[in-house]
Amino acid sequence: MKTVKTLSSYSIPKIQAPFNIGINAIGIDLGTSRCCVAVIRKNGITTVPLDNTGERLLPSYVAYDEENVKCGQIVVKRLRNHSKSTVFDSKRIIGRNFADIEIDLFWPFGIIKTEGKVFLEIQKFNGHGIVTPEDVAAALLKHVKQKTEEFQGKSLSKAVITVPAAFNEAQKIATLEGAKLAGWKETILLPEPIAAAFAYFNDRLITNNSNVLLFDLGGGTLDVCIFKITDEKIEIISNTGDSKFGGRDFDGVLINYFKNALSTQYDITLIKNKKYLLMIKCQEIKESLSVMTNSRQVVFSK
Repeated sequence: MKTVKTLSSYSIPKIQAPFNIGINAIGIDLGTSRCCVAVIRKNGITTVPLDNTGERLLPSYVAYDEENVKCGQIVVKRLRNHSKSTVFDSKRIIGRNFADIEIDLFWPFGIIKTEGKVFLEIQKFNGHGIVTPEDVAAALLKHVKQKTEEFQGKSLSKAVITVPAAFNEAQKIATLEGAKLAGWKETILLPEPIAAAFAYFNDRLITNNSNVLLFDLGGGTLDVCIFKITDEKIEIISNTGDSKFGGRDFDGVLINYFKNALSTQYDITLIKNKKYLLMIKCQEIKESLSVMTNSRQVVFSK
C-alpha cells in the first residue's frame, strides 16, 4: 500500500520581491463546498478566476448530464432539473470505507460498494452510470488546471493541494489519485491549518517560541491545530478535526428548520427537486448572515 509522508515541522515561506513568476506551481484549496486557486504573478500572489464570470470561488459541484463534464456554479443553477446527474460533498466520501460514510438525505446520488470499493450511482448523459469519488475530485482538479493554465498562459504540472488535518492515509492517497487522473504530474499535500497559518503570518510579525492555537472552520471540516513557532518554523504539537462539522452542517440545521416550518405552518411538503431549491436558498441565507444580522429569501414562488 502506498504511504503519504507526513511532516511535523514546516518552514514558514517568506515573501520575496520581485516575485519569481517562473515558478511552475499553484496552490489549490479543494474544498467540500468550494474550490479556490492561487498563483504567483508579477504583483504577488493572486487568486484565479475559475468560471467565465470571473468568480474566484468554484462550487464543488460536478454534473454528468452531458458528454462534457461540467463543474461549478452552472451545475448549482441546474441542480433542480439535473439532480440525478450531479455530485457534491465528494470530499466527505473520498478515501472512506463504505461503513464510515454518513449518508446525507439531500445527496441525489446513490452510494454502493463493489469489490471493496465505493462508487457513486448517477444518471449520465447516455444512461445509468457510476463514478468514484476520485473521479469527481479529478473533474474539479482538471477544471481548475484548465482555467489556471488559461490565466497563466502556460502549461502547469505541479500543485500543492490542501487537505484537512483529520484526513487519514487512505483519504490522502485517494486525493493524490484524483490529482493524477486530472493530469497533475507532481502533487504535494499540505494540511489546511498549516496553509491557514502560512497566510496569517505573511504580513505579521512572528514571535519566536510562541504557542499558537489555530481554529479552521471550513465547508465540511473543523480543524484545530496547536503549534509552536521556533526559528520561523511551525512545529506541530497537536492537531485534530471533525469531518462532520462544517458549513455544510450549518446548511443542514437551516434546511431542517425551514422544512419543519413549511410543513407545520403552511402544509407544504418538499417533493422531488423542490428540496434542492430549499437547500440552495438555505446556503444563500447562511452566507448572507455572515455579514448581515438578518436575511430574507423567497423559497417558493408561484
